[in-house]
Amino acid sequence: MGKFVKIIITVLFILIVNTVFSLVLYTYGHDVPPKYFIKDGKIQGLCNDIISELNKELKSSNIEIRYKSNTLFTPNEVLEKLERNEIQILVGIGYFQEKEDNLEYVKFPLYSIRETFTIRKGMEDKINTLQNVRIGVIGGTLPSRKVSSIFKKSEIKTFKNPQEAISALDKGTIDAIFWATLPHGYYISLYPDKYNNIELISEKIYHYVVVSKNLSKVVTDKIYKAIKVVNEKGVIENLIKKYKLDGLALPGNNVEILLVDWKPYEWYDEKEGKWKGFDVDTVSSVFKRLGFQAIFRTLPWERCLGAMKVYAYDGIMSVMVSDERKEFLLYPDEPLSTGVDVLFRMKNRNIPLDSIENIPKTIICGYSSGYGYGSWFWNAPFTKEPVIDDVTGFTLLRNGRLDLFVCNLIVGKSIAKDLGMEKDVVYSKNFGEKMIYYLAFSKNFHGSFLQALFAQELKNFKKTQEYREILKRYGLEYNDLW
Repeated sequence: MGKFVKIIITVLFILIVNTVFSLVLYTYGHDVPPKYFIKDGKIQGLCNDIISELNKELKSSNIEIRYKSNTLFTPNEVLEKLERNEIQILVGIGYFQEKEDNLEYVKFPLYSIRETFTIRKGMEDKINTLQNVRIGVIGGTLPSRKVSSIFKKSEIKTFKNPQEAISALDKGTIDAIFWATLPHGYYISLYPDKYNNIELISEKIYHYVVVSKNLSKVVTDKIYKAIKVVNEKGVIENLIKKYKLDGLALPGNNVEILLVDWKPYEWYDEKEGKWKGFDVDTVSSVFKRLGFQAIFRTLPWERCLGAMKVYAYDGIMSVMVSDERKEFLLYPDEPLSTGVDVLFRMKNRNIPLDSIENIPKTIICGYSSGYGYGSWFWNAPFTKEPVIDDVTGFTLLRNGRLDLFVCNLIVGKSIAKDLGMEKDVVYSKNFGEKMIYYLAFSKNFHGSFLQALFAQELKNFKKTQEYREILKRYGLEYNDLW
């Protein structure tokens, strides 16, 4: 056989293999701009662009996502078509628990959004005075399912798509639209002088790729990897900017974590404009290994806990386990760090610290409101006075407003040093057990995913030299915590 004939046969074989073994996954777009919309007779939008980027990553695996037609359907209709195996994949929809039996959610999210109210400009003050607010929602969306339980006294009107809802808002037949920040951002970008929003501390919603249960795990894993890659490359972030959705959506690999100043575990460095601390550095490093970027946010501690109750953020540092918190938090198997709580007093105060029983009942001991202390503290006979945070507690201790202050030993020593009172305070021994601190996650679908990933990677990370170097930067050794 001639060399030329062999080349022809080889080329034909490659073409046949690629044809036979290529996998086309059909999909439909759903009628929710800016995810999908029709322009010049073609489907365009954020999720359309995401499909194009995913196809670039999937090309090497001979997998392609392709529209079955240019017709847009409602989210419910597309989900039903996917359940009937009319299509094999859907790109860009929220998590519905009841769909898990029939569909497969690819757990690495595309992006996250929140819920908001869209109102007409100039209606801000009037909305607050209305006795009965007429709220529009888009049928089949997550906000539409929750609206009646959140706004029980409001009149709810359901619309087929965003265009119908916006038209009703323009005509004044509804006062506001309760929906996701994506369509809100789309109409704000089109008509910046026409609409406004009312910000809420609302649940963080992730949008996913959903596939048929008939797809093999091999294919699903390749899609997972492609989603991860387009996030890590900054593709999703650039698409969010392209559609003017900055501040309204976040890439799926961004993990928002609540924390408060608790130096040296975690604190905000005003000079450098960033969060620091050995727990901060540990969390950032672990998530980086997993393909995520940790984004740190802060609120007063009680508001942090309140925000986690409504699933507004992904996680919270550094929390202890309690039955109350288990109601709304998921704790990984691996703890983040440890510490001990002790009693601090000024050196010039003659208060015995050798045992709890020797401290007079009239002594006033301050504590940080919302912080989880051990039973030894709550059972102690002295008077307990809540303060807003540890720094306030030490300031009141120095001013004589408090006789004692209970605080984590590492934190207390750091605060005393920063306040210039390091040589003026003494502290007790540890009267209770070692305190175990966790990065806890929202008790929802994405939180469960993060919890499992983070626990294993954190456990592995603690065995590395990188972890010991982090502790060393903050004057600690491994044995100080473990």
